[in-house]
Amino acid sequence: MALSIRFYLFAEDGLKSISQRVMTSLIRGKDAMPQYAGTKQKVADVILENEGKKPVRIERVQGSYLTFDENGQVHKDLVASGFAALETGMALEEALKKPQTKIVDLTPKLNREKWERENRWTLSKEDLEAIADDIWRRKRAGQPKVERAKGAAPRPPKLTWEAEDALREIGKNLMTIDNKLRWLTEPALKGVAFKARENAKVEADAAMWLGVAEAADRCREILVRRRTGRGVWYAIVQLLKWDASRRTAETAASFHERHNSMAEAEDAARRMLAEQAKHFYSDISVEAEVLCELEWDEEAGTRLL
Repeated sequence: MALSIRFYLFAEDGLKSISQRVMTSLIRGKDAMPQYAGTKQKVADVILENEGKKPVRIERVQGSYLTFDENGQVHKDLVASGFAALETGMALEEALKKPQTKIVDLTPKLNREKWERENRWTLSKEDLEAIADDIWRRKRAGQPKVERAKGAAPRPPKLTWEAEDALREIGKNLMTIDNKLRWLTEPALKGVAFKARENAKVEADAAMWLGVAEAADRCREILVRRRTGRGVWYAIVQLLKWDASRRTAETAASFHERHNSMAEAEDAARRMLAEQAKHFYSDISVEAEVLCELEWDEEAGTRLL
């Protein structure tokens, strides 16, 4: 059976559902809920077991919190909470591995329990029934309808299957173009940008040639920044948690600082790497890099492809 996930928010004005689109955008820092700015709200992640598209059973429910900043965003708090979860979890795991002695250090256990209290909550029977009623469209007398909690970002237009197929094909070609440009030198990229703009003046697909020119300009400017060290740079340190085979990893935590030159960012990266080295384990690597502002999205805290 297939699994799916739904999200619910327990607001003062009643139970709300949150679409996967909105929740994903909130997590990535791409959306906000100004109506909850400056508040801490209870949410529930509900894992469903499905037959086809029909939910047949609730597999698991986890209660957590969303802390909205003054703009109604949650991304930064989620990053901090995720790192605290990793840190307290690893500390407790290491403490449990140590040989038992007469004097037991309860700090790791207490820190983990504190994190659990601040970031998790247990749903009541009434909470679970309200969620189940919404999932299976059960109506009770006097029970208000579960409304959809809306984000501030506009809803994107629905993609038809033709559009999705076209985008897949376009994406393949864009990757080919990008790979070609990334291997070129500064003079070559300058020539590509010039010729692409010349082609745009006479070719029917002018918009596409202009896109190639802009992409070439960006690649060339990144090379210039790396050669000169000028401009805004970011020092980035990430904790990567690897699977048992060490073939794939996911980002457990990420830290970045903004600096006014590549040299400053390099110094900061070395310092940050030393600060986070304590989190290195056999299954967790600590990695550092410096990127210019053309390669890093500060708001989302992610690398630009």
